[in-house]
Amino acid sequence: MAERARHLSIRVPWHDGAWNGTVCHDPEANCHCIEYENIARAKDVAVEIARRDQPFAELARPSDLPPCANESGGFLSPKEWTTRHRHPYRNWLEETHGHLEETARQVEPYTALAVPFRWLDRENLEEFTQPQITEPLPEDTWPDVYTYKWVFQPHVQRAILDGFFAPIVPDESLVFFYTKSRQPIFEDVHRLIVGIGAVTSVGREHPYRNTKRPGAPVPPIWERDVGHSLRSGGHGGLLVPYHEYLEPTGDPTEDRRRRELCKELRISPEDGQAIQFSYRSEHVSDDAAVSVITQAIRVVHLIREHGIAKGDWANCEHWLDDRLARAWTLRGEHPGIGAVLHAAGLPLASSLVHTLDSTDPSFRLAPWRAIRRVLDGSVKPPHPRFRREIDAFAREWVQISNNPKKIQLAEALSRVALDNEQAARWWDTAKREKTDHGPIRDEHLIANPYLLSEYDVGTALSDPITFTTVDRAVLGDTTGADSEVSVADVNRLRAAVVAILRKAEQDGDTLLGFDEIREATETLPVSAPVNIGPDWMPAHAEDLAGLVNVHSVEKWAQLTRRAQYAEQLRRKLSARAHKQLSPVDEEWLPLLEDSIRAKSDLDAMRETQSDRVERALQEQVDALNRIVSRKLTVLVGRAGTGKTTVLGALSRSTKVGGPVLFLAPTGKARVRLSRNVSEGSSVQTVAQFLLSQGAYNIATQQPIIVNNGTYDGHRTVVIDESSMLTEETLLAVLSTFSPNVDRLILVGDTAQLPPIGAGRPFSDLVAHLSGEIVFEDTEDSIENVSHRRGAHTQLSVEVRNHQGEDSATLRFARLFSGDPLPANAEAVIGDIISGSILNDLEVRYWSTERELRTVLGLVLHEKLGLVQGDTAEFNKLFGISQDGTYWKVTDPELAESWQILSPVRGDLWGVGELNRWVQSTWRGKELDACRTNRQWTDPFGPNEIIRLDKVILTRNIKNKSGYDFDTRQWVEEYLANGDIGLCSNDSREKRTAGKGTVMDIKFSGRPANTQFGFWRSEFGGESGSGNFDLAYALTIHKAQGSDFDTVIVVLPRQTRVNSRELLYTALTRSRERLVLLVEGSDLSSLLDLKNVVASDTIRRNSNLFRTSVRGEEGQTWAQHLIHRASDGTPVRSKSELKILDDCLAAGLRPLYEQRLYSSSGDGTFKLPDFTFVTDAGDAVIWEHLGMLDMEVYARDWERKLQWYLANGFREEETLFTTSEVGGLQSSDVAMTIQKVEAAIEAN
Repeated sequence: MAERARHLSIRVPWHDGAWNGTVCHDPEANCHCIEYENIARAKDVAVEIARRDQPFAELARPSDLPPCANESGGFLSPKEWTTRHRHPYRNWLEETHGHLEETARQVEPYTALAVPFRWLDRENLEEFTQPQITEPLPEDTWPDVYTYKWVFQPHVQRAILDGFFAPIVPDESLVFFYTKSRQPIFEDVHRLIVGIGAVTSVGREHPYRNTKRPGAPVPPIWERDVGHSLRSGGHGGLLVPYHEYLEPTGDPTEDRRRRELCKELRISPEDGQAIQFSYRSEHVSDDAAVSVITQAIRVVHLIREHGIAKGDWANCEHWLDDRLARAWTLRGEHPGIGAVLHAAGLPLASSLVHTLDSTDPSFRLAPWRAIRRVLDGSVKPPHPRFRREIDAFAREWVQISNNPKKIQLAEALSRVALDNEQAARWWDTAKREKTDHGPIRDEHLIANPYLLSEYDVGTALSDPITFTTVDRAVLGDTTGADSEVSVADVNRLRAAVVAILRKAEQDGDTLLGFDEIREATETLPVSAPVNIGPDWMPAHAEDLAGLVNVHSVEKWAQLTRRAQYAEQLRRKLSARAHKQLSPVDEEWLPLLEDSIRAKSDLDAMRETQSDRVERALQEQVDALNRIVSRKLTVLVGRAGTGKTTVLGALSRSTKVGGPVLFLAPTGKARVRLSRNVSEGSSVQTVAQFLLSQGAYNIATQQPIIVNNGTYDGHRTVVIDESSMLTEETLLAVLSTFSPNVDRLILVGDTAQLPPIGAGRPFSDLVAHLSGEIVFEDTEDSIENVSHRRGAHTQLSVEVRNHQGEDSATLRFARLFSGDPLPANAEAVIGDIISGSILNDLEVRYWSTERELRTVLGLVLHEKLGLVQGDTAEFNKLFGISQDGTYWKVTDPELAESWQILSPVRGDLWGVGELNRWVQSTWRGKELDACRTNRQWTDPFGPNEIIRLDKVILTRNIKNKSGYDFDTRQWVEEYLANGDIGLCSNDSREKRTAGKGTVMDIKFSGRPANTQFGFWRSEFGGESGSGNFDLAYALTIHKAQGSDFDTVIVVLPRQTRVNSRELLYTALTRSRERLVLLVEGSDLSSLLDLKNVVASDTIRRNSNLFRTSVRGEEGQTWAQHLIHRASDGTPVRSKSELKILDDCLAAGLRPLYEQRLYSSSGDGTFKLPDFTFVTDAGDAVIWEHLGMLDMEVYARDWERKLQWYLANGFREEETLFTTSEVGGLQSSDVAMTIQKVEAAIEAN
């Protein structure tokens, strides 16, 4: 029986020579390939460096090949090469595999090696593999000692491999080459298509060599050769020319431009199709092929437009157009027919459809007619194994076939390439009614299939149905103009808008301007471009109603669900903030002192900095009185201002209506908070609390908004690190409260990162309550603004210091806070540039990846006493003690004593490679033993986690069982995303080969002798790293909410830190020491982040309290949370806004915070508030002094003034000042403007 042709995906590792069949040019720099387990275990950088650029074909022995060779790392090799295969069970299962010898074989030019791992997994045989193979698979058996998950018997393996490769037909089947998440271009792309070609040949089966035991069963080598047409330069398909874009030109500016253009060449599977690009090799559906080729054609257009990569791109486009037409034909009009029948109750529906497609010539033209004839009994099933299932389904089919509406629905749904889960959600009316938007009738779906993408949000096991998937179903191949639906159909355009707004929410925006929506819809990867005219949105506001709210006047749109959330949240927050409570008669000062003494020596602090301590304590007493005075208050403070001290005092109060409930967004933040409040306080993660109230979906890890909340366990609730909360999360918390919850206190730092998800509710709330920004177009009275301010409390006195001096780390961090700068804020930059020894901050520079490792190793030695390779000292730093020859985890709290941070996961400076470097440097011997010695436990997951490794949990887990060795009892705990722990034990199956199915972990912040066991599967596989990552290095995002004694931050120039909040968050993670490892030779790449346009928070669109939306040409930030002068310049304070606007009105054009370098050439500089340039090119400067009445500020200004004088400036001649003391007077501004004008004229 001839199989219907299928397409194929083949996973390839990143290769710096574009997979040309050579050893990498720079094997050390190519850290991306080690994402694949076999490469990670076998890659020897030193050996590969010695053989760099050598063709596989010219290596002396197959054993000299790099490990990427057998992972299709040379699929574009122009030469034949020889590989070898050793069966992994040969030295283990000698009775069944001991006779298998090392087997060498030839690999033809332009050939990839395909292995369908998912098909060979025993756990998938019944539900996945068998339905795709017509003939019944033989039974698989295995010996008791065999503990791996793969099919064991050779004849079963052979049947599966033959079944997989049978439909891969030369010239008809396409092959898609892809990498996973580790490649040098994208940080957040998990599958990247690098090449598309046609299959030209499928190799025969290669058995293992057997001369020792003739006649004994011999399993097949799983890899099959797949020849292909693909060549570089646009020939025989598309090899995306990423390497040409990344090739250095010698011009850093041009290199950056090309790298940005390279990101436009992204081709990725759609959501829901990634599984077809997984498990090394897999069949690819025609619908997925259409999607990928459509994206590829757009990429070719861009390649031609950019003019960077050489090639015959016109021919490439013709090739893709031809293959797209064929893919549309193969796809047919009903690619979802199997999934729909499965949802209707026919268990083997997909297998039946697959078999009919291969055996019945009429199926492709009229699939439903062919199916009906089989189900009605008019013709026999294509294989006897379907008979039983069809008979069992018979009565249901009669019911369906006699209902015209159900038949119409089945046909409508089958036009969409749905998976079984998606089809079940929409065929089953009961499941459909459980959507957030209530019931959707069959006739509505039949008339408008775009409802599927508009309303489907997916489940934990199934992705949402995408707009592009439905669009292919509705329009089909529009090049043939066959569709009855217009490309401008209102249902189509509405669904496109919904898709764009959903994507915007994932990126943080809660609304978008019309122009941004239009631009985004034009980039959707569909055959017929989505073009929305400038007047379409207001003209179709009624058509959009119910799904999208349109604001025609201000020209923005928002999902209706999002608008409803914002309205509910706004009303609840405003009402609570307005409601005053009876004063709390509490003596706060003794409680504050107790809070400080619990972690510091208060008496010593008073001796060294008496004035500062007393001012801070008074400020904190005032803060405590304010935060308990309303039903909602906010406590805002930068790092080091004592927020946790205030919470510690609050936790000790007996007069706030009972104990306080403390919540934190992550596991690390919960641990940190629990250390700073009184013993016995209730401290939970936000998700943990929501879960207890039925307001959290543990499967999707998403909050739920509940009605009529009943929580009354505490009268006061505090949420720390509130800047991490999305709008949904904050609303979900509020929705759980009964009227018995008196207070909600939100605590945080608005300079830190905004949440991962929609909105920035904490920042919006702080701006609203503080009345910091006055809007002339609002109806707010002065009285309302003044009353709101009563719910806002700001801590400003910095109490953290070192040896009685201000923390240099916090001085540097302040530059990126967005606050008005202290008088001599730049001094810390001068100290860094001059190489001065600072009390808790150090900056080191590096230029190459190798130099980074050298500098990092030196810093670890200097700061922590670590010598490379000294595993004993390394263990002790983590609280791992030696008991004879055995190392055991005795103090998991020390897991958080020091931390490496990076802004990214990929590249040599990303956390993936940094974790690998630390692990191989201090656990390398143990790791090698785990890889090669069967007396040791195999490493866990793609990250190769072994016993004693430091790990981070990446998912919330409820009711996790653990064992408390102190009480000798089993316990159940909620484990939180972000919890850090140490792997304590992996030896539960000592006498079993392939042992180590469970890893025990002890977590920081929990009893030292309580450990939790996790199955090997929880450490990940093909789909990712599972629930755990190595944690010697963390991304800055992951570290938010936590702190460590010593922090080392890697700051690469090539992968830029993209927001000032990201840098500020990194700078404020250390308790004692911070070391910055900066790529380059100066701080210029970091100092650019001081500008407001580098703020991620401000860039976000939001309308929680006031609408702020990007929209003006060239404007990359929204109009909220900033002061903008009449010319659009963003400034830090209202006073600066007044000065700048008056200068502009007078015809002056000052530069704001322009760097003014020292005339001595020592590299130091200052940032005058306003710089005026004379015709001669000289500078006249104006400094506005905001806090001269404060001693520290005045002292700083005096130092800054001396710098100006030393550099030739003269007061009242080229240097002018105004002061905030007594309030800024308009007359002072006007007089100073006159002086500046005279100075400009005179100079």
